[in-house]
Amino acid sequence: MAALALVVSSGPSIVFAEEKTGGFIEDSSLTVLNRNFYFNRDHRNGQSSPTGNGYSEAWSHAIISKFESGFTQGSVGVGVDAFAMIGLKLDTGDGRNGGRSSFDVLPVNGDGEARDEYTKVGGAAKVRAFDTVVKVGDVFPANPVVASGDSRLLPE
Repeated sequence: MAALALVVSSGPSIVFAEEKTGGFIEDSSLTVLNRNFYFNRDHRNGQSSPTGNGYSEAWSHAIISKFESGFTQGSVGVGVDAFAMIGLKLDTGDGRNGGRSSFDVLPVNGDGEARDEYTKVGGAAKVRAFDTVVKVGDVFPANPVVASGDSRLLPE
């Protein structure tokens, strides 16, 4: 009997593994990014600069939060992504803002003065079918053909 047990235990074993995915809540994530942005430009041509004083500068701070859910169980799953961002002016006073030029770090009013704060809020619905994910809404693509810009205070 011991020989039979040894032969049975040394034979091939078959294990059926089920792919485990966490789910809508379990695979979700929340990230918060604090970004401080200072920009200074010396125009080198004195009074012909957009600000009239030969230079432009701005200092601002941003808080960027992104929530990404997991997907519901099954071969076709659904989920959501959401974001909230705020940009805060720290210093652009005394005519040093870009004056409605390409320099502007913060949005400006009709007089060329930077706003004290501005926000962006959005989201996207997403569907996963097998290995493909499709998102509809506000997305931040990053691929060789299309990419969102993230070089300023808040992403595009």
